[in-house]
Amino acid sequence: MSRMIDRTVLATGPRGDLSPFTAMAPVARQIAAAMLASFIFWADTSSSIGSAVATLYVLVLIVACDREHRGHLLAWSLLCASLALASFVFVHGRSADIGAVLRVAISLGANAATTGLLLHRQVMDSRVARGERRHEDMLNSLAVAIWEHDFRPVQAAISSVRAGGVTDLRAFLDANPDFVIDTRRLVRITDVNETALELMGVPTKAAFFERLSDFLPENDDSFQECILAIDERREMFQAEAQVISAAGEVIDVIVAFSLSPGRCLDRVPGSILDVRQRKRLETTIERTRLELDKVQRSAAMATMSASIAHEINQPLSAIQSFANAATLWLDRETPDIVEVRQSLDGLNSAVENVYEVMQRVRNLVGNSRGETVPIDLRSLICDTVTFAARDADAHGARIVFNHQQREVTILGDRLLLKHLLLNLITNALQAMEGISRSEKLIEIELGTHEQAAHVTVRDKGPGLLQATTGKPFDPFFTTKPGGMGLGLSICRSIVELHDGEIALTDHPNGGARVSMTLPTRTAV
Repeated sequence: MSRMIDRTVLATGPRGDLSPFTAMAPVARQIAAAMLASFIFWADTSSSIGSAVATLYVLVLIVACDREHRGHLLAWSLLCASLALASFVFVHGRSADIGAVLRVAISLGANAATTGLLLHRQVMDSRVARGERRHEDMLNSLAVAIWEHDFRPVQAAISSVRAGGVTDLRAFLDANPDFVIDTRRLVRITDVNETALELMGVPTKAAFFERLSDFLPENDDSFQECILAIDERREMFQAEAQVISAAGEVIDVIVAFSLSPGRCLDRVPGSILDVRQRKRLETTIERTRLELDKVQRSAAMATMSASIAHEINQPLSAIQSFANAATLWLDRETPDIVEVRQSLDGLNSAVENVYEVMQRVRNLVGNSRGETVPIDLRSLICDTVTFAARDADAHGARIVFNHQQREVTILGDRLLLKHLLLNLITNALQAMEGISRSEKLIEIELGTHEQAAHVTVRDKGPGLLQATTGKPFDPFFTTKPGGMGLGLSICRSIVELHDGEIALTDHPNGGARVSMTLPTRTAV
């Protein structure tokens, strides 16, 4: 591209030509060519050297050659041929011997051959220039920002570290963050396209950032992985990162480039995709989802409240009626004890009816035991993971289920146990909302020991807060904005309903871990 080509011209001339004459201004070249032609004409005319001095006119063609104008070259070629003939006629006239004729013929042939070669070179240069312009126009028309990196200093720094005896480069980078920062400052930006200028708010290529570290934030952690990719010469490197524009705006981007073996590292083009709009869309979707969850919870609570109110409305009305009747019978001048007793009996029956209604509510959300059947716990977890996979994918997370090959049979309520697992998976997804997509992982393990099934659900989130340890299973306890605090409480109720135990702890390698123990049984 243009800035990179300009730097090449200053060093070696157009298209890498090492001729010093190509760096001269056009007028200076013409003057130099005229002076050289005059000197050669004088030498050819006045010298008694018996050789083809006129062949030196090829130097005039090389000096005067204008790569863009065909007519200039032809004019100089004709002039040089004319000077060679004029010198031949002036010196030899009609008495020229065969040697002189051959020498002038050789000079004219060299002139013609050089002219043909230079004309061919003009055609080829024109094609190359058109291809470069077409390539640059195509890059500048792309909607993706592109800039080229010079990663050779990074490769040299890696080689130096390797030579010092480092075998585990990742561990070395983890232990030496200053090395990452210093190496990042070595990366030069050699060229950019128009989209990159627009993205970074820079008016021209000459004003663009010279080094990669000039527009990466200090807390950037993507370059460490880039160093590893350069060391491994990966076919494709891709990472989410942030860059800082000329105006100081932080821009979320996705960077991708190839580092395959055999590729030169002096000009590595990287594609930079602006994902700010996608981030805003994801934030909007997430906020909408949270609002929808809140509405759904409110609707569920309203429905449950209406159901409970409907169930206990009738027995409460009956209680009030019996109480009023008993009061009326007692207010008579002669209280009717029989009627009062009957009213109190009816009141007692109505109270028992209320108790039965509340017992049904407890059966729904409490500890009451439902119908239990033999269940293959391994199959149940597999089905639940499959069911939850779509929701996990929407959160950018993966669920991995590690289990033994044989069946693990327990006696329990399949619907309640599935609800238990879904609740734990949902909690794990919510706990990992603040980490990158590549790290979002839920691991579920199933094993057996001493007539008991052991199930663990682990996430890669921040883990438990010190102040919350021991409280998550309490009803209505929550650390989430708008949370009801019933999820883990219900989980504990379901586990205890199956005569099991549940615990929530921090995993030694990070994240939270829920451990459950359920007795393995055989249906009677």
